[in-house]
Amino acid sequence: MATSKRARTRSTTPGAALRLPADTTAPDAGAAPTIATILADLADKQARLTDLIDAADPGDTRTLIRLFSLYAQIASRMGRLLRDQRALSGQAADGIAGAIAQALDELSSELGQPL
Repeated sequence: MATSKRARTRSTTPGAALRLPADTTAPDAGAAPTIATILADLADKQARLTDLIDAADPGDTRTLIRLFSLYAQIASRMGRLLRDQRALSGQAADGIAGAIAQALDELSSELGQPL
């Protein structure tokens, strides 16, 4: 018995099932995605999700809960990817080194001893 895929179409009818539009572009199958391309894709999905939230019926709490849950998941993933991107670029190490240097300077001045 063959199973059919549910068509993903945009619906703004109150109470309608949540369906997102199908992506019209596919990434190059041979190229590994970069953090920047993944972030851009997530930002696009976040924008489409925002449109769905804006169009949702305020009385349809079940749909709104699902939409906000997805929104929070995407925001969390974007935050982690941005943190990872910063760590890979070396910017995070500079921030940590600066914080350690500042803490050592404060400790040195409190103890009256150069560290």
